[in-house]
Amino acid sequence: MKTLTPASITAQLSVGLLLFVHAHAEPAPTAAPTTAPEAEAKPYVLYMRTDVAVEQDKKLYPIKDVSGKDFIVSVGGQREAVPMSGGQHRIEFKYVLTLAPATASLTDLKSERAYTPGTDPRMVRQREAAMTNAVLGDNRALAEARLIAEKSGGGFFGSNAGSQVPRGAIGGPGGAGQVAAGIGAAVSASSASPSALTAWDNTTSKLDQMVQVESMMDSDLGQVGGSRGRAETDLAKKLFDAVAISFEVSSKVFLEKPYLVVTTRFHEKDAKPGVVRSGVFAKALESIGSHPTKIEVLHGGFPPGFELEELQVHLYNEGKEIPTDVVPKRVPLTRDDAFAYLMIDYLHGHKGDTLPATPAIGRPARLELARLTPNQIKAPYFVKVAKTGLPGGVFADEECSQPADEAVAALAGAVRYYPAIAQGKAMDGVARLVLTQLEL
Repeated sequence: MKTLTPASITAQLSVGLLLFVHAHAEPAPTAAPTTAPEAEAKPYVLYMRTDVAVEQDKKLYPIKDVSGKDFIVSVGGQREAVPMSGGQHRIEFKYVLTLAPATASLTDLKSERAYTPGTDPRMVRQREAAMTNAVLGDNRALAEARLIAEKSGGGFFGSNAGSQVPRGAIGGPGGAGQVAAGIGAAVSASSASPSALTAWDNTTSKLDQMVQVESMMDSDLGQVGGSRGRAETDLAKKLFDAVAISFEVSSKVFLEKPYLVVTTRFHEKDAKPGVVRSGVFAKALESIGSHPTKIEVLHGGFPPGFELEELQVHLYNEGKEIPTDVVPKRVPLTRDDAFAYLMIDYLHGHKGDTLPATPAIGRPARLELARLTPNQIKAPYFVKVAKTGLPGGVFADEECSQPADEAVAALAGAVRYYPAIAQGKAMDGVARLVLTQLEL
């Protein structure tokens, strides 16, 4: 990863489950869309990297990780948690133009306003309906129990002691089960006892009353069914209070401790035209490898009815941003294009300097290095470099008298080099190369 021209932007945030930035905070540039074939053909990417630092004990520290609802920073070599919620924190965003290998892919990004479970009108109305059904069910059981109690004449059901249910059991623990057993006992007793049968037949008017009760409850249930219509009415108000995002992500290089930082720009429902706020939230992810992984995030804390203006998703691993398909100012580059860009920056930054030739770009892949012996991987080599930065011969000694092994020469020949410079002017030279020490 090569850091180029930096641009720092600092913003004061109100830290909660959602971090809000003051409206005057400058946004990062929007992302440039790319296609998968370009990314595959061009192994490097130039992009606007976003470095994030958070205040702890009145000092700013770069964020190294995210755990639950905490940012993790390093203070004196020790990991410390900075809560995203509660109190006020200052967060700094620094935007830095950076060249890096294109290793991660983030595709099919979708974002939309949404509801948290506690505010979703459909779920709210469902809970209300469930509570109403529970109340109606209790009322029905109570009505049945009262009728049964009246049938029993205030004593026991039937004449068998083994089937007796005492009066008053309805309201006690296990009352519902006892009432059900009592109904069965009454029917059994009516088959054996003429007097009991007569008492049961005399309750016809009470059963008619129960039918009326059930009719009333059916009417109430019809009103519960109307909750769906009320939910639709509530949905039409669009009082969203969350953002939902989803995408697929993979990486050629294994990411052990990845996390997301999502930045948003929005305005509140009743805000004046042009008044825009910014919000930031973060989420830790499971490790990411070459197999695409589906990620879905729902984050609340937005003011109800907000309008979403812009959303950016940034992927990090152990505190370093990983360039994806959606980072700002993303430009895929071939190796030669990337080197031409580096050369301009290098010569511009060393006007008047005198320096030897050095490796610039072309780090071998792991599979390429696997073809070498351990000694070949660790050993230094010496490469004749033209003033254009292109390599000539590759040698095992500084005097350039012993040609390097053919496998090493092939890898060293694919590397591009900063030429030697004398008072800022490019010239031929010799570069020292250790294959595993190449940054890009």
